[in-house]
Amino acid sequence: MTLQTTRKPRLSMTKRKRTDKSKYKHQTTGDYCTCAAYIAEMMCLRLAQHKNEGNLNFKFWNKKPWDWTFKQQLLAANKLIKQYGEKPVLRAVLEKKSVFSLKNRQIIPEIKKQVAKINMEESKPQDLEIKKEPKTRKKSYGKKSKLSKLRGINGKKESEE
Repeated sequence: MTLQTTRKPRLSMTKRKRTDKSKYKHQTTGDYCTCAAYIAEMMCLRLAQHKNEGNLNFKFWNKKPWDWTFKQQLLAANKLIKQYGEKPVLRAVLEKKSVFSLKNRQIIPEIKKQVAKINMEESKPQDLEIKKEPKTRKKSYGKKSKLSKLRGINGKKESEE
C-alpha cells in the first residue's frame, strides 16, 4: 500500500516586475518593490549603519534580528504614505538623514514642509515657448551615424529628404 502525498508546487523565484505600485528597487536585492518597502529598507540600512553593524544581508527582512524592525518600519511607512502621499514622505526621508525610524516625531514636520513645497511647485504655471512653424532644424553635432554615411554615399544630402 502506497501513500500518495499531495505536494504543493514550488514557488518560482522570479523577480518582481515593474508596475505602477512597485516602481522602486530594493537597495540590497535589486528587485522592484513598493514605496513603503523601499523607505522601510532605507530606514533599516541607516539604523544598521548608525549601530556600526555593517552591510545587511541579502533579504535581511526575512532573518531574525531585522525582521521585526523592517515590519515596524513598513507599517509606519504605509501609514504615512496613506496620510500624506508617496512623494512628500520619500522626499522627507531623503532630506532628513538624521532620522533612523519613521516613528520619530521629527519626520512629521519635514513631511509637512515637503507637502507645502510640492503644492507650491504644482501651482506655478510653466511658460513654454512653442514655435508654430520652425524655419530651421536643429543641427546635430558629434559623430555621423551609419545611416547618414550611407545617405552620403548615395549622393543624397540630409536636407533633400
